[in-house]
Amino acid sequence: MLVLPRPLWLEVLGHCYDGLPDEACGLLGGHGTRAAVFVPCSNADRSSRTFSLGPECWEAADRRIGGAGLDLIAVVHSHTHTEAYPSPTDVDQAANPLLPTDRWVVVSLRPPAPSMRSYRIDGDAVTEEPIDVVPG
Repeated sequence: MLVLPRPLWLEVLGHCYDGLPDEACGLLGGHGTRAAVFVPCSNADRSSRTFSLGPECWEAADRRIGGAGLDLIAVVHSHTHTEAYPSPTDVDQAANPLLPTDRWVVVSLRPPAPSMRSYRIDGDAVTEEPIDVVPG
């Protein structure tokens, strides 16, 4: 289970809406399954269908996550018009051995309301885990 304080949940949603019409992305830092910080990033692809985290994102993560003694616990990105489920492209990206996490948070901005879901991706296996939004 991913534990996400409500202020971070709101920050992630706001960043995803700010990224429109493109997919938005970022990183969650914390300990274990509890998120403590969100690092918003620019989508280096500048695309509504794909995303990539540029070098400035990793530099910000080093400062904000590593600098606070936290671990990278999730990659976050939005889907602008589809459900909050990892696409085949997402599954391929999750296989990157340079990513130090297998947790992916996907935010759907498809009307009528946004939704946020968390997944563990191991190879082709995609397993949903609950998100517990807690007071911040």
